[in-house]
Amino acid sequence: MLFSISTYAQQGQLAQFAIWKPKEGQLQNFENGYKKHLNWHKSNGDTWNWYAWFIISGPRYGQFVDATFNHSWMDFDHAVKPVEDLVDNRLHVFPFADIQTVFKVIKLPQQSLVDTFNIKQRLIRVITLDVNSLEPALKVIDRLKENYKSGNIKSFTTYKVIDGGETRQLLLLLGFNNWEEYASSEAIDEKITAMDTALTTASIAKITSETMVFRPDLSLFQNN
Repeated sequence: MLFSISTYAQQGQLAQFAIWKPKEGQLQNFENGYKKHLNWHKSNGDTWNWYAWFIISGPRYGQFVDATFNHSWMDFDHAVKPVEDLVDNRLHVFPFADIQTVFKVIKLPQQSLVDTFNIKQRLIRVITLDVNSLEPALKVIDRLKENYKSGNIKSFTTYKVIDGGETRQLLLLLGFNNWEEYASSEAIDEKITAMDTALTTASIAKITSETMVFRPDLSLFQNN
């Protein structure tokens, strides 16, 4: 598994997430400032794609998430003008929001439905799994993936946290166009628990669910 993760990184499967908490009464100023910062990226020739969501459930309700995907480690050595980027962030974003965390994850293609994840879907359900042991936990996800493969969930991607957080955490990102589609994931925690019990490994210590709503107006893509 260690070899596989290293190989995935070389194949451009890394992603980086940042989570922001808008300051009280500063939400609109934060959004306006973040748009200005995206314009800085665009005008400085940034070739990375930046995706944005707001969390709409759970203790982190109202917090803002941005992420960039499909990177190798080398990419982070060549981010566009890091010093100037920070200066612009401090000018347009930091006055209106507090950064909560920045972390990197790696996609696990074998535990994902290949080429099905449309990250621009309206709703993303994030299932965070705290695991006791990685290998048996991945077997649980394999079974879960196969269960949903023939069902209504067409967008299923698995990531492993590798820096900036609990490294024994797995993130399942499930994408939906609307709440009717979302309902197909209603019993996902029960399915995970049942599959973990069936394997008699007790590999899953904790299951957390959050939902994010996509904000295309706060995102930046190469073809914009």
